[in-house]
Amino acid sequence: MLKTEPVEWIFSVANPFILPPVVFERARQGAFNYHDGPLPRYAGTHATSWALLAQEAEHGIAWHRIDHRVDAGALVVQRHVLIAPSDTALTLNLKCYEAAIEGFRELLTGLTNGELSARPQALVDRSVFPRRRRPDAAGCLRWDRSAQDLSAMTRALDFGPYHANPLCLSKVLVGDDVVAVRCLEVTVRRSGFPAGSLVEIHPRHWRVATGTEDVDVWFGGLDDQALDARALARCSDLDEGDRLPILNDGQARSITVTHEMLALRESFWRQRLEQFKILQLPYQSSSVAAAPPQWQSSSWLIPSALAELSPNDRTEYLLSAWLIYLARVTGESELRLGWTPAANGSRAGMKAVEVLIASVVPMEIIIDIGHDFAEVRRAVAAECARLRQYDSFARDLIARYPTLRGAEALRLRRPWPVGVTVTANSASPASNPSDTPLSGDLLTFEVCALEGSFRWHFDASRLAPPQIDRMTQHLQNLLCAVMTDAHRAVGRIELLSSDERTYLLEELNRTSVSYSAERCIHELFEAEVRKAP
Repeated sequence: MLKTEPVEWIFSVANPFILPPVVFERARQGAFNYHDGPLPRYAGTHATSWALLAQEAEHGIAWHRIDHRVDAGALVVQRHVLIAPSDTALTLNLKCYEAAIEGFRELLTGLTNGELSARPQALVDRSVFPRRRRPDAAGCLRWDRSAQDLSAMTRALDFGPYHANPLCLSKVLVGDDVVAVRCLEVTVRRSGFPAGSLVEIHPRHWRVATGTEDVDVWFGGLDDQALDARALARCSDLDEGDRLPILNDGQARSITVTHEMLALRESFWRQRLEQFKILQLPYQSSSVAAAPPQWQSSSWLIPSALAELSPNDRTEYLLSAWLIYLARVTGESELRLGWTPAANGSRAGMKAVEVLIASVVPMEIIIDIGHDFAEVRRAVAAECARLRQYDSFARDLIARYPTLRGAEALRLRRPWPVGVTVTANSASPASNPSDTPLSGDLLTFEVCALEGSFRWHFDASRLAPPQIDRMTQHLQNLLCAVMTDAHRAVGRIELLSSDERTYLLEELNRTSVSYSAERCIHELFEAEVRKAP
């Protein structure tokens, strides 16, 4: 409506979107924006968190005119806000909202009385914090820093349990994993142990040495529930006196850069994860996985029907055929599977980076079985291109959004039962699925891009090996039919071989048995009662 109808005033309050000129130029007398920081020092997003990270003693808010530059319009109202040593992003934001309400009253009074004055910003002092910017090392605590720095990091990333955290979680590297920090308190004691040393392990928290004073640290899971600190130490094989990993400057910089790149794609993944749905295969012999799962892998196979195609074409045919098959046997047209992102050379080999990034992401595609194979193949190619473009997301994304935190399955490394992995080559041995990044908790369909071959990785405690053989045959039958007639609707392609079709429709339906024709039914019933009263 604002694009067509003029108005007197426009007020943009806690608005995450940048108003285009076609909108704010419709205001006859002026357009104003509320900003949660003192301008021009804290322009951009998440000003309260950046102020806490900078350990400012004072903050502020501003109402300013909206013009063609973001957060650069003339100032009309400002309010100062004091920062307490215990303030978090949540509490400082609440203080700013209170100041914003007071400032809004002043703004309205000035507009009503015609006494509003505007002051241009001193842009030479301007600092801009873009939306993709992330804190140092994506919130990983660096124990050789001061206790005050670690406290500032934790408080700046504490948005409370009911609000979304748009930045990252404060976290600790523990072995080959990370653990979220719920709370960190600076003690008055300096133990003298090397930075990162576990000074004390208590039931609810650890005491850790830093570059200055010791700190007490409480931990939380992806569901935001408190973790047992002693149990965490035991499962991490840690004891008092052991040292936690300390990131060097190069590692911290790599983590920061990687997470800022992923931040640009975060909304895409968040929307997909909010549509989380489990795809159930009809062949499972058990819904409960053994502990540990009994992983098995099949041999690599190039379907005979595809032997004359190039490896790239074979890969596309195999992916499309597998998704068609899933749509057919599950009766679902909207498929959501796990997908293993392609190996990223810029972060390969950096364990500290890899453990912070999701190794499995959601593949989402609609398979219309009324379409022919070429149409389905185009849809699959488009989805694969999207997955390559958006790469992956920070693992702590699940814990940062209440809409995702409630989905228990999303807290797992592999939330999706069925997954797809495309690997560069088939060098890893078929007998060792641990060498392959599995994307499905039950079944992973792996395609080798170099050869255009495929194999299965499956949990034999829930999916019987003979069923894998049947699926392999069904997939080959589908591909043979596609190569023979590419214009047939994929929903009409015969998946069963003639022998299997005969067995299912004829042999299993041969129910005739011989019985005495001289006796009535009630007499036969009575005879059975006497045999088994």
